[in-house]
Amino acid sequence: MRNAKIVCTLGPASRDPRTVGDLIAAGMDVARLNASHGTTAERRETVETVRSVAREAGRHVAVLLDLQGPEVRTADADPVDLAAGSHVDLVPGDDASADSVGVSSSLAAVCRGDRVLLDDGRIETTVEGVNGETVTVRVDSGGTLESRSGVNVPGVDLGLDSVTDADREELALAAELDLDFVAASFVRDGEDVYAVDAVLEDHGSDVPVIAKVERADAVENAESIVAAADGVMVARGDLGVECPLEQVPLIQKRLVRRCREAGVPVITATEMLDSMVHARRPTRAEASDVANAVLDGTDAVMLSAETAVGDHPARVVEVMTDIVRDVEASDEYAELREQRVPAAADTQTDALARSARYLARDVDASAVVTVSESGYTAGKVAKYRPAVPVVVVTSTERVACRLALTWGVQPRRADLDSTSVDDVVRTATTAAVDSGAVAHGETLVVLSGMVAGPDGPDATNTLKVHRAAAVLATGRAVAGGRTTGPLFPVPGDGDLSAAPAGAVLRLDASFDGEFEGDLSSVAGIVHASPATTSYPAVVARELGVPMVAGADLSAAEAGTRVVVDGDRGVVYDDATGA
Repeated sequence: MRNAKIVCTLGPASRDPRTVGDLIAAGMDVARLNASHGTTAERRETVETVRSVAREAGRHVAVLLDLQGPEVRTADADPVDLAAGSHVDLVPGDDASADSVGVSSSLAAVCRGDRVLLDDGRIETTVEGVNGETVTVRVDSGGTLESRSGVNVPGVDLGLDSVTDADREELALAAELDLDFVAASFVRDGEDVYAVDAVLEDHGSDVPVIAKVERADAVENAESIVAAADGVMVARGDLGVECPLEQVPLIQKRLVRRCREAGVPVITATEMLDSMVHARRPTRAEASDVANAVLDGTDAVMLSAETAVGDHPARVVEVMTDIVRDVEASDEYAELREQRVPAAADTQTDALARSARYLARDVDASAVVTVSESGYTAGKVAKYRPAVPVVVVTSTERVACRLALTWGVQPRRADLDSTSVDDVVRTATTAAVDSGAVAHGETLVVLSGMVAGPDGPDATNTLKVHRAAAVLATGRAVAGGRTTGPLFPVPGDGDLSAAPAGAVLRLDASFDGEFEGDLSSVAGIVHASPATTSYPAVVARELGVPMVAGADLSAAEAGTRVVVDGDRGVVYDDATGA
């Protein structure tokens, strides 16, 4: 079991079917496609590959399309060396040399003295003059400039559209393929998130939007971004260029906390295991970086170049999986999780989801099983970070895949046709057991959110403690209580001398006699007759043992351990053998 999810960027080293399969087996939950590289056609093919391989593996893997956004990059040209102290012209174009470097968009909005940072800030320059669209800079810190390197101008609004023409083409693909998420790059505030939503809506799509926080003004407007977005990515690469580097760790922690308290999924991204692009082991600092993000409570940690162009993508995921699991098994993680439970928001679903967290702890449940048509209830449960797995049963593959990003959630798909709460709960429990997410006979806390209401598309209306066991028979509740014991078929003469201690008496419908023997061995009674005033019913009430009438257990063998729920009128198979 792992709560924090793993996002893997697919690229030339990892988008073939075999490697995708290896990544899924190693622990990939979300496949990220970076629209800043490659072509739309390649991304279409990669989506088909991920979905096909995930289907064969029986896993729900989400696909995240990361838009390029209003980003400025250098020309797609051979690498050039920029020497410290030299002067270089930055001008829109497709060529690059030591004297002139082409950029994807005009930088004419800069002024003398502004900083222009190239290649994630590795090359630092200062503006010395602007002539039309040609910006002349002095190289303060030189180096080799690679093809299509990022260009950052901290504190300067270049006047670029929040949704570019290239983004619109990618959003059309996202809508057509009904992708699980799109990530909006370089957003400034909540309005930029809504702008991406509007384009998707024009295509008749409701693909969730993840807002990437990677600008200084986005940090200032974090509240509006979290309110507008379906998720947030702490994109530390450009963030560390746009903001003073020493501020990034605290910005990360504050964003994760804000998202966690709002119940909005948050991804911590960039250079988490960067040395493993080539090395087979991460540095100690990188391992600590992943661990700290998990301790912060992030929903997901992300790999970029490590899996996109790295030497051994699956190995990186295995290492990250090991780090996450080890941290989540620690006392420190458990202590922090208990300390950070947010107060319930003012919705019915929030209140019940928070209650489910503590109820699962108090009854020693093995899991919280959530029935959710839209994922709304599942997200609320994850918000309160229960100490047990959150198994979410939904009827649609689409929702199951989108839940692959949410903390602690194990999505499962099952047909939920009935409107009966008991039937829905039974179906969900069976699906959870069949998938191996929970074991037969375990105690579960179940939330069902199937009825539309003011709190959301599937406002939660049921919270109950349930046993994950196969139903052997249902009938009428005669005497309340719950007991577990071996089944003892009572002969027609009512002789109980051979009944073991703690026996559950099985009576045929034709039984109309009295019991002979020691009644202290009786733990429960199941009668095939529906009568509630019969001699066995009177005995059950006098003994204070649970009884179910009208339940036929003739197919169950003698000695089978069963659970008699006298309150619900149900008899379960007790697979625990306890």
